[in-house]
Amino acid sequence: MSDTFGFPKRRNLSEKLDAIAPRADADPPVPVERLDDVAARHGFVSREPETPFRREKSIGPTVTLHTRAPVRVATPFQRFCEAHRYSYWEGIEELMKRAGIV
Repeated sequence: MSDTFGFPKRRNLSEKLDAIAPRADADPPVPVERLDDVAARHGFVSREPETPFRREKSIGPTVTLHTRAPVRVATPFQRFCEAHRYSYWEGIEELMKRAGIV
């Protein structure tokens, strides 16, 4: 009687990995343009912008500015910047303009 009781011999992991091979009958990849056409026929629209949006601002030399602010001041300032889509430095600059400082 054999050691495997009639079952096939177990292969170790390296033999199993060596046996993995891609299917010969695998379909070739579909061109993206064809996928877009099929999606358009089914009512899907692209969410990608027509032209890539790139925000380029040259602000010149910078200095690091750190401050501690009470929550009663920081929270409204952060909301102001978020509502107007300002970075913090842009928000400070806008408030300075409104105050007539700049």
